[in-house]
Amino acid sequence: RRDDRSLLENKSKFVLCKASSGHKHALEEVFADPAILDRMTETKVAKEVSVLQKFMRMIETDPERAFYGYLHVSKANEQQAVDSLLVTDELFRNSDVATRKKYVELVESVRESGGNVYVFSSMHISGKQLQQVSGVAAILRYPLPDLEELEELAEQHEDDVDSYVSTDDDEEKAEERIKEDMQDMGF
Repeated sequence: RRDDRSLLENKSKFVLCKASSGHKHALEEVFADPAILDRMTETKVAKEVSVLQKFMRMIETDPERAFYGYLHVSKANEQQAVDSLLVTDELFRNSDVATRKKYVELVESVRESGGNVYVFSSMHISGKQLQQVSGVAAILRYPLPDLEELEELAEQHEDDVDSYVSTDDDEEKAEERIKEDMQDMGF
C-alpha cells in the first residue's frame, strides 16, 4: 500500500537473530554465528566476514601465506602469489591522489593475475577490523618466506629510526638555519 511491495517481495531474505546489544560491535558476534552465516552465504557481507576470519586464522596457523601492509602485499603481488586481496574502501577515498592510485593499481594487478579482491566497507565492523591491520591484507596462494625477511628488515629500520635521538647541537643548528632563511627572506 505504501510501497510495501518491495518489503513483501524480499521477506524471505530477512533473518531474525539475537545480539547482546543494538550497537555496531554486536554485529561481530552475529556474523560469528555459523548458523547465521549459512543463511547469508550469498551476501557480500558474509563473504567478506568469512575471508577476513580465514585471514586472521591463517596469521596464526600459516603466517607465511598471510600478510598485511602495502609493502608486503605489493611484493607478494609482484610474484603473483596473491589469492585473495582484502582492502578497505577508505584507502580509495584517501585525500592523496598518489595513494589512491597505488591501491587502484594493486587491485587491478591482483585481478589480472587471477586473484579475488574483497573491498570492505569502513562502516562495517569487518572493515574496521581490517583497518586495524593497515587496511590492506592478502592471503597467498603459496608460502613466501622471503616476505618475512622483508618484515624483519622493516622492523629493524623502525628500531633504527626510533633509536635516533636528536641532540641539542642538532636543534641549535636547525634553529640557526631557520634564522638565516628568515633573514634571507627579509624577516
